[in-house]
Amino acid sequence: MKWQKKWEEAKLFESEPKEDQEKYFVNCPYPYMNGYLHLGHAFTYLRADMVSRYQRMKNKNVLFPFAFHCTGTPIVAAAQRVKEG
Repeated sequence: MKWQKKWEEAKLFESEPKEDQEKYFVNCPYPYMNGYLHLGHAFTYLRADMVSRYQRMKNKNVLFPFAFHCTGTPIVAAAQRVKEG
């Protein structure tokens, strides 16, 4: 709790995106709970994390929402709303 409090006070997990920075989006699916985690999971998450960090070092505005996943009917409906304006 000590370190979490310090991190919270320092606003370590907050960011202030700058309008003049190029945007870069990385998405990584969450693991499904139909089996044990294995090395392949680590490989997937490590690649996404490394790419995100690299792009931040290149001064890009990186959004990496870990485990944000939306497919199927909800995404089709959202795309249709965007298309219709």
